[in-house]
Amino acid sequence: MCTQRAKRARYGVALLSCALVAAACGSTATAPPRAAEPTVAAKHAPHVEPCGPGTPTPSDEIGVTADAVTVGVVADVTGIRAQFLPAWEAMQAFAAFCNSEGGIAGRRLDVRLFDTNVFSHRIAITNSCGAVFAVVGSASAFDGDGADIESDCGIPDVPAVVLEPAHERVPTVVAPLPNPQNQYLVGPQRYLAAEHPAATRSAGMAYLNVGVTALRATREIAATRQIGYRYTSIDPIPALFSSADIDHLVTNLQQRKVRYLAVQARVSDLATIQTALAAKHAMPEVVDAGTLAYDPAYLQQAGAAAEGTYVATQTTPFDEAASSPELRRYTDWLGRTVPGASPTTLGARSWSSGLLFAEAARRASAHLDRSTLLGQLRSVHAWDGNGIQVPADPGAGLTSSCFAYLRVTGGEFRRVYPARGFACPSDGWLHLRRDFRHL
Repeated sequence: MCTQRAKRARYGVALLSCALVAAACGSTATAPPRAAEPTVAAKHAPHVEPCGPGTPTPSDEIGVTADAVTVGVVADVTGIRAQFLPAWEAMQAFAAFCNSEGGIAGRRLDVRLFDTNVFSHRIAITNSCGAVFAVVGSASAFDGDGADIESDCGIPDVPAVVLEPAHERVPTVVAPLPNPQNQYLVGPQRYLAAEHPAATRSAGMAYLNVGVTALRATREIAATRQIGYRYTSIDPIPALFSSADIDHLVTNLQQRKVRYLAVQARVSDLATIQTALAAKHAMPEVVDAGTLAYDPAYLQQAGAAAEGTYVATQTTPFDEAASSPELRRYTDWLGRTVPGASPTTLGARSWSSGLLFAEAARRASAHLDRSTLLGQLRSVHAWDGNGIQVPADPGAGLTSSCFAYLRVTGGEFRRVYPARGFACPSDGWLHLRRDFRHL
């Protein structure tokens, strides 16, 4: 199995690397505009309070007993490049909160934790299928590895993130923040192009040379080129990189005069790259980090080198919890349940997953089985996790174009755009010209 996985990963990286080289060497002319993709209306969804007492009805479904319903959280927690512990923490916190309210229609919510060890997602999904009612709030870099297992066993999956195309294609996946692989959220990059036009005409992409991050880099380059970005440097980073590899990257970015840099890698990899750039006084004008960099661990690891970095978010900023009761609920119960854990955007997404699952389970409580739960999940077409995230349509697999930009200032994430709430541009999504959904 590991050999097959390695071969598949190498083959995928080879294909994606060819695409990245083609993107770098192609025409730099601005592509003709394309029609904006349909998105969700940027309005608040109905408030939900799914946790509370009730009288359980009989069920013989996997993971359901007379007094409890058990869900699994599949995440990369240990092993090389593991970074998704916040998914476990958030779902433990959500279960504690929900049970304090009486559970779901009178049943206690139990959480079982499955560690993929990064490269064993397929095993974790196989074990989940026969042990828990659903998988909820999960996050795994290679989340497509168990796609056929999920499809065959019919387990409902309400993930915190969808990363690989095969995972998006699983018919039982209903995400609170869908990630259509053939579309790309370019609203944030349009904003940066307006703010830093010269920088985006001398852009660079550094990416970890493994399947999922190479794919994300390819999609980002394809999308941003369609809106006028010009890439002068596209640099793969070995999965097990050395200081010499980072030195080579920094030298290349300097020689290519990169002024805008996007990085597709772990938070710690981004911190390593920026530290090396700062040491050589070679920091680009703009560094655009991924949404998962909205994490205190990034600030701790990058230190002063993080200063000025842009971080887009589709979850409500944590320093605005006073105006978001659901965000306060997440941070409060996280502190109670997992002392010392820090709130992260991934954790907020997992909490939203837990809330969506609980609402669907409450609606399905008269006949609680996997099929009925899936029907209820698919019927949800207006969702914002009580304001913890941007509006989305989980049932149709669509997300609004809404986002906010934070920027690291004085060692903290601070809002820079818009002044409040989320920006929701009408041209925020693009349809990509390649079929990324089936890579």
